Amino acid sequence: MSDSNPAKLWQLQWHEVLNAYPDPDGGDSVTPEPLPELDGDFRLQFNLWQLPREARRRAFAILPCGDEMLKRVDQHLSAHREPLEAEQAAELLRSGLRLARDAGMDVPSWDMQIDVLSETDVPLLEVFMRADDPFYRLIDDQSDRARAHYGEAGWDAYFFLREPLYRFGGNAYQVADWVLWPLCSGPGAVDLTEARYRLWQGGWSPGWTGEKLFIFDRRQEFGLS
Repeated sequence: MSDSNPAKLWQLQWHEVLNAYPDPDGGDSVTPEPLPELDGDFRLQFNLWQLPREARRRAFAILPCGDEMLKRVDQHLSAHREPLEAEQAAELLRSGLRLARDAGMDVPSWDMQIDVLSETDVPLLEVFMRADDPFYRLIDDQSDRARAHYGEAGWDAYFFLREPLYRFGGNAYQVADWVLWPLCSGPGAVDLTEARYRLWQGGWSPGWTGEKLFIFDRRQEFGLS
C-alpha cells in the first residue's frame, strides 16, 4: 500500500464509531491498545455489522464512494436468499462472463458447455484444488480499478474494507467484491461482479479448470434446498 496510506486513521475512526455503542459480546467498548494490525483487528471486522445502521453510515461516510457501498450493504442485509435452479445458474454464469469479456476482461468464453457438479460427484474442496473461479482475473484487477477511479485513497480503501466485508458476507469474498464494486468502477458502469454475487446468493460456486466450466451446487450447504 502507499506510504501515505490513511488506513490507520480510518481504523481509529471506525473504533470511535464502535465505542459509541455497547460491545455486542459484552466486553468493554473501547479502542484496543495497542491498535492491532488490520488483518488481526477482529473487533473492527465483526462488530460493525451487529450495530444499528447509523453506526454503519458514520463508518462509511469517511471513505471514498462510501454512500454507494453502504447502499449495497443495506441491500444485502435486506435480501432474502432464493435458490437458483441449475439452468438459471448456468445462464447467469454465461451472462456474467459475456459482460466481462465485452468489458475487455480476460475470462473464459461464455459459449462452452457448463457442467453441473455436486458433492455426490466430487467433494467441493477436491474439485477446487484443480480449478479456479472463472472471474479470478476480474477480482485480481479490482484494486487497480479502485486506484484508477479514486486514486491512492481508492487503493487504500479497497484493502481497508475487503476483510471486514468478507466477514460481513459470512466469510464470502463474493459478497465483499460486490459491495466494493462502486469503488472500482465509474458512474453508470455495468456491474461485472453481479453475476458472481447472485450465483453465491443462489447457492452455486462457478469453476474453471482451464479447459472446462462448471457450477457446483451448494444449495443444501447454504440451507437453500
